Amino acid sequence: MLLVRFNFAGDIILGVHSGYRQLKDPGLKDIYGNGLIINPYVSYFPLSNYGLELAYEGGYKKDAPIGLFQEDSTLSVSGFQLCGVLRYPIWNSISYLKCGIGYFSYRQDIQSEFTRLKVDHHKWTTILGGGIRLDMYKGLFFAAEVKYIPLKVQPFDIPVDLGGWRLLVGIGLRVSL
Repeated sequence: MLLVRFNFAGDIILGVHSGYRQLKDPGLKDIYGNGLIINPYVSYFPLSNYGLELAYEGGYKKDAPIGLFQEDSTLSVSGFQLCGVLRYPIWNSISYLKCGIGYFSYRQDIQSEFTRLKVDHHKWTTILGGGIRLDMYKGLFFAAEVKYIPLKVQPFDIPVDLGGWRLLVGIGLRVSL
């Protein structure tokens, strides 16, 4: 007889990062520029060093004149992320690596007096990152993270790269079950 026992003990981590998002495509970077994002997340570690993280990245929305006639336009990028996380404690801190997938939405709206052009697409991509968490007091912590998300898309006949680096800092709370 085979018995399987599920153990739900472990750590739950609730946190929020905020920081700088880089656009990799030089043409779009010159038009819209890099920007700030917010990245709330929840992690579950059923094993001491291995866990899963569910996160949302939002907040990047930029307005800029575009094209020959300098028409009003808006670009926004947001997405959900699911990552496996490997963490390793060192003194009073925990370093970690993460790898996973993301489902991103990108929208561009161009308004002119002649026409209105709207792009609203979604794409799956990979996520690689790492960081360090510094424990402060009774489960509270400060974290710093670097993440790279490639996101090459082709909304029209010219491919663009909406991917890039994220440099993030944040706070959170660890709860042990």
